[in-house]
Amino acid sequence: MKRIFESSDFFTVPDGTDVSILLNASDVIQTTLPSGSIGDISIAAGKVRPGISSWIHSHPAVMQVTYVTLGRLTVWMKDTEVPRPYAQSLESGQAVVCQPGTLFQLQNVTDTTAEVLYIVSPSYLFETEGTQIVYDDAIMVAETWEELEAAKYEVPGLKVKRAEQAAKRGEAARWPGLIASA
Repeated sequence: MKRIFESSDFFTVPDGTDVSILLNASDVIQTTLPSGSIGDISIAAGKVRPGISSWIHSHPAVMQVTYVTLGRLTVWMKDTEVPRPYAQSLESGQAVVCQPGTLFQLQNVTDTTAEVLYIVSPSYLFETEGTQIVYDDAIMVAETWEELEAAKYEVPGLKVKRAEQAAKRGEAARWPGLIASA
């Protein structure tokens, strides 16, 4: 394919970080990307400004690779195999993988903006009708780990099962023209 792709303008997503769409197989807005040309993945650029901690969130139906291209970033994660959250400190050229259902949070405790690539499979879906979010592959869970621990990890966002999210995702994907990706 003889094409150069560029990311769109950055916008702030519900977790508090900034995202710019680069490639997304599910994005109807991206008309220069031939159908089926990249399989079922999406790639977005991200920026995490100094002092920003994203909301703790989970992707029940997709896997995400977070690859740091510039700066440093701490990624806090908790999956079902571990009783407590753990930190992964990343520098430029390093990545982490968050499997479906993993709780994670991005933190930038440095004084410079961290830049990342998000590689998601299957491709990320984020659907809106006007300003209303109709569907999002990310489920916001809590602002802090202390909040989650105090609730003994019993919060509504964690009750969503992978199969349930996949069904909602499939329904959202059937509405062409409404899908926008993050």
